[in-house]
Amino acid sequence: MVESVKTVGLSLLMKVTPLFILGLWWVTNKHRPIYLVNFATYKPPQSWKVSQSDVMEIMKRKGCFTEKSLEFMERILANSGTGPSTAWPPGILKLLRRKMEKEEGDEAEGLDVDGEDEGEVTADQTEEGAREEAEAVIYGAVQDVLDKTGVKPKEIDILIINCSLFSPTPSLCAMVAHHFQMRQDVLSFNLAGMGCSAGLVSIDLAKRLLESRPRSRALVVSTENLTQAFYHGNDRAFLLQNTLFRCGGAAVLLSNRVQDGLRAKFKLLHVVRSQVCTLPPSLPPSLP
Repeated sequence: MVESVKTVGLSLLMKVTPLFILGLWWVTNKHRPIYLVNFATYKPPQSWKVSQSDVMEIMKRKGCFTEKSLEFMERILANSGTGPSTAWPPGILKLLRRKMEKEEGDEAEGLDVDGEDEGEVTADQTEEGAREEAEAVIYGAVQDVLDKTGVKPKEIDILIINCSLFSPTPSLCAMVAHHFQMRQDVLSFNLAGMGCSAGLVSIDLAKRLLESRPRSRALVVSTENLTQAFYHGNDRAFLLQNTLFRCGGAAVLLSNRVQDGLRAKFKLLHVVRSQVCTLPPSLPPSLP
């Protein structure tokens, strides 16, 4: 009788053990679904809006472009597909205003482009001007996506911001974490200098982090800063950036929480990255 019980117990153990090991492997190696809960894009104020003629007026007032360069930018602008009301940062838009010096004790008053007063306001392309642009764009997009999802700043576990041309110290992540009073243990990553691929790189980074951190949320912000990115030369290849790029930014909330998946707009399936900088010298890299 005892031998029979031992035999049955041993046989049951031999059958259950492989199933237990298989279940343990599945739990530790299974793919955690990642959801895009919601997203938001920055909506610039009307004071940031410019027409194509305004853009060309800015180029002329810069005083550093040849007639051929101005004609080239005007042709590019006409065929760029940009609308009659796109956004540029306020620091550069100061070139569209003139100021009139008054007698001592009076304040300088801003006049429109058609004013006859002398004296032009120079563009504000300082680091402070660039930071003001970044704050307006990033804060606006982040607040919008938090409002849409109902997620509180302290419920964010991962913060990733990418901006190629403006990477100040303290970082943009520090700026956002302080402004929205996020948790002290939020994982923050500030990506810079990665060009047009930075948005996808940020999503890939968020995906990898979420796969290793259950029940987490990641806030990804992608933007570019134009205040200090103005090109002042006459090389046609670089003149394109003066006519094609505009202010903008987007914030995306990613999550691997089951409850967030029930209300998510999309599910992240695949992220594919390739390093073209490893190509032979005969094929120069175009993306980081």
